[in-house]
Amino acid sequence: MCFGSAQSGKFVRLKSLTTPCSGTVGCKQHTHEYNMINIFKRKNSNIPKVETKVKTALCIPGIWENRSDIVSSITKENLGDFLFAGTVIMNLKTKQGFELEIHERDENMREAFKCAGIVNRLSDNFLNQIEQHNYVIYLIGETGSLKDAKAISEAGEAILKAGGIGIKVESTGKAFSKEHWTSLLMDFQESNLYEMFVLDSIHDGNSTTYTCGMHNLGFKDCIVSNIKFQESVHLLTIFGYYQIVDKPDIKEKQTFSEDINSPVYQIVNEPNQPYKGDELFENPYGMWRLKRK
Repeated sequence: MCFGSAQSGKFVRLKSLTTPCSGTVGCKQHTHEYNMINIFKRKNSNIPKVETKVKTALCIPGIWENRSDIVSSITKENLGDFLFAGTVIMNLKTKQGFELEIHERDENMREAFKCAGIVNRLSDNFLNQIEQHNYVIYLIGETGSLKDAKAISEAGEAILKAGGIGIKVESTGKAFSKEHWTSLLMDFQESNLYEMFVLDSIHDGNSTTYTCGMHNLGFKDCIVSNIKFQESVHLLTIFGYYQIVDKPDIKEKQTFSEDINSPVYQIVNEPNQPYKGDELFENPYGMWRLKRK
C-alpha cells in the first residue's frame, strides 16, 4: 500500500510491517518489509474462529534502564491515573485495561517510523531519537468505537509520559511524535480521533486512493477511483469527518457531496478491500466506495 502526503502529492509503497525484512532501501521509491513482531499471532491457529473483534495496537519505543524501570516509570508518572501490573496497564478511573507487551530494541524501528511518519512529516531529529530506543512497548486493546479509541490513546499517552519517544498506530500505519499525540489529547474533540487513527491518502500507484484505520473507530473505510490525488484525499477526509462528527446512518446507494456546488457521489459497498486478509489493516465493518454520478 502507498502512504501519501496530501500536502506534497507524493506517496510511497509500504507492505505490512509484520513481514520479513528484505533490506534497507530508500523510502520514497521502494517497497519496505520489516521484521516487526506480529502481536496478533499468539494463539494456536487450530482454535476455531469466534466473533470478529477489532483490535488496535500501538507501538511505543522508548529509553528505559530495564523492565523494572518501565514498570516503576509508568506508575510514578501516572499516579492515580494508570497502573501497570503483570501484562496489563489499567486506567484506575475507568477500570479499563489493555494488554502490554515489552520487547527488546528493534533495529528496524527508525525506518518503520520514517515511512509511517511521512504524512506527519516526522523530523530527522525525532527519527534519530527513535534510533536510540532500547525497548519497545506494544499496547493492545479491543476498540471499534470512538470511546474505546480514546481510551487506548490515553493509555498510550501514559506510556509516553513514562519515557516513550513516539507512537506508531500499528493497525493503521501512522506515526506521531510524543508532542503531536499529546496535543491531540490535550485539546480533545472526538474528531481528533480521525487524525490519530486514520490514513486517508493511500494510493495504489494507479488511479485509486483509499483510507485505512476507520475500523479502530468503528466505521467503514472508504475508496475512490479516477479522481486526481489531491482531490481524492480531500474527498475522503471530508467523508471521514462526516461519519465521525455527524454520525449518519449511511445506507448503500445514498449520495454524498461536499457542498451544494460540488460533485455528487453514490455510496456503494466495496467488497474487495485493498488490504483484505491483513490482520492489522482489514476492516471487519467493510468499505464504502464513492462513485461519481
